[in-house]
Amino acid sequence: MVNRASKKKSESKGVPDKKQFLESNPFLNQTIIRPKQKGALRSLVFAFFLSFLIFAWEIWGSAQSKSLALLADAGHVVTDSFAFLLSITAVILSERRPNLKMNFGYFRVEVFTAFLNSVLIFGISGFILWEAVERLQTGEKIIPDLMLFYSFGTILLNLVSVWVLSRIAGDNINLKSAYIHVLSDLFATIAVFLGSIVIRFTGWNWVDPILSVLLSFIILKSAWSILKESLSILLEASPTHSEWEHLKKDILETQGVEGILSAHTWSLTKGIHACAFRLKISSKSSSQNILTSLYSLLRKEWEFEQIYLQLEDEKTTEALNTILAKTIHELEPEEWGHSHYHPHVHQGNDGHDHSHHQHGRNHKHTH
Repeated sequence: MVNRASKKKSESKGVPDKKQFLESNPFLNQTIIRPKQKGALRSLVFAFFLSFLIFAWEIWGSAQSKSLALLADAGHVVTDSFAFLLSITAVILSERRPNLKMNFGYFRVEVFTAFLNSVLIFGISGFILWEAVERLQTGEKIIPDLMLFYSFGTILLNLVSVWVLSRIAGDNINLKSAYIHVLSDLFATIAVFLGSIVIRFTGWNWVDPILSVLLSFIILKSAWSILKESLSILLEASPTHSEWEHLKKDILETQGVEGILSAHTWSLTKGIHACAFRLKISSKSSSQNILTSLYSLLRKEWEFEQIYLQLEDEKTTEALNTILAKTIHELEPEEWGHSHYHPHVHQGNDGHDHSHHQHGRNHKHTH
């Protein structure tokens, strides 16, 4: 009785039901709702303020001990702070639903954030390397006892940050990049701590700039992996390129499918993949059965979150080819760009009849 009454009340107020709402907002019909990571925003805000505390601590410690390694670590913490600020923004925006303008939602915000973070790390590492070379030439003396004290304090603060972020990192490329920031910072500070012990008992001041150089390369290595992954997603590289032959075989083995007219796979962010296929089917086959089989294959076996399928028999393909934009078939050889194009593979590559099907909204995120 309550549900029926509330439904009548909603209708009397002119509030559309779920079906009407989705029909008027088709971009929400297959919205991917990523499970909210409890405490992610709160943890990032905490880590953001903690990074400022670490920065101030290390800057003061560097000035007191004359240690470039501490200064280098403080410089890295600056990028941590900015990374956390961007990550906070990304978490807020990525939870916004798709709309008329942003049909795929805001998942790319976290990818762009990770990309920008890695670029910043490259910049700060270059500065550290430059300063280290100058220190090796001048041979500035270090106060090892103070270096030891401040580096130990930084280790304790970094351990807190690592513990906080390790609970929320998961597969989110943005949160993972923030976690790698503080993890690399922890290892860097441990190295500085050990270096201060060596300088304390040997008097080898050159250990400090050498440590700075080594830490820079370690940081660059972690930044490179994030840069490569985020850039790959931003350029819409195929997440299945290494398994294309396997994917192609699975599709062609589906009963009723005779060929692949066009194929596109890409990622919205790490772990959320999409695909669009234009397929040639037998005119005697049931398109409903083909769609059911393919959606099951692509969702369950290949774990695509967004699936777009366009099925055509031979007559439909011929009709579409008469209204397509300029395709590889119409290009002159000098326009191809590469001499190894195979027109028979890309027949009718750009056709689109706006009748593709969409899969449901229930997803598992086990990538």
